Amino acid sequence: MLTKEIISYLFIPILCYFSLVNCSNNYNNNELKDFAIKDTASISKFRISDTEGNTITINRDNKSKIWMIDGTDFNANKPTVDLLMETFYRIRVKQDVANSAFNTVINRLSVRHKKVEIFLNEDTPYKSWYIGSPTQDHMGTYMLLEIGEDKSSKPYVTYKPGMYGTLEVRFFTDWKAWRSPRVFDYVNPKSIQKVSTNFIGNEKESYTIIYNNDSLNFYNYDNNLVKDYNKIQVKHYLTHFNNISYNKIIFEKQRIIDSIFNSNRFISFELKDVNNKTTKVDFWRIKDENSPNGWDPEYGYIRVNNNNELLRAQYFNWEILFKPLSFFTR
Repeated sequence: MLTKEIISYLFIPILCYFSLVNCSNNYNNNELKDFAIKDTASISKFRISDTEGNTITINRDNKSKIWMIDGTDFNANKPTVDLLMETFYRIRVKQDVANSAFNTVINRLSVRHKKVEIFLNEDTPYKSWYIGSPTQDHMGTYMLLEIGEDKSSKPYVTYKPGMYGTLEVRFFTDWKAWRSPRVFDYVNPKSIQKVSTNFIGNEKESYTIIYNNDSLNFYNYDNNLVKDYNKIQVKHYLTHFNNISYNKIIFEKQRIIDSIFNSNRFISFELKDVNNKTTKVDFWRIKDENSPNGWDPEYGYIRVNNNNELLRAQYFNWEILFKPLSFFTR
């Protein structure tokens, strides 16, 4: 364990960085206060780090312009990204830091802060925010700004108009919280090329839908073309593959996860979109002895693309996909 003396020694350079005492060549008298990013559409990525050594980068340096967690294949949670984009755009300086609190704020910023680096298609950040603690009334947040290589000589109390509370809580480094829970997110059903829905143990209710522009083909469990079916209902079914999400990442011992993966599935889906991206999902029911039918009425387990990861799903979100073949042919 680090002693207080060692911790103090480690933070000396950081204290110099923020201090009004001219202890480095980076010091200047600029009172930078333009925190906002006027054109958030030009932001290519942002990086959040903290004084505990945690960091995460969210970028959209890809053809589809979808926000991704850097270094992974996971999409970033769009509502969370949108919230930060709004913060980048609407942040304002509320007031100067009071003289009586100035040294305390500087010292606290040096010891504990979050750094948010904002990039505009460049290798170096356009602006960097150093986010400290909230004010006593929780109506503002202490922050210090860096633009390019210019560091502000003083922090400010910032806020977002219309928001009560501190801005600091919006910036976190936990990748699980940043990861999008969406499994299927096809707003436009014409983005879907093929869907296979398979009922395990009741295969005669399984089917495959092939959709090409307005051309629709419907196949039964034997892969035979079905001619007599409700075309409107099948097209409507494809609209349900939007905003389908997992509820929670389940962290269990590997033997428990393997036991679930090796048990009988309830249903599986395989979707191929127009970009030839395939998503395969297996769904398991959860046993519940207290339930009338023996199964948990609220939750099930899912596995996506055979990943070694157990996810929990809520029935109210998923059961709309549990339409059997007989639903479309009766």
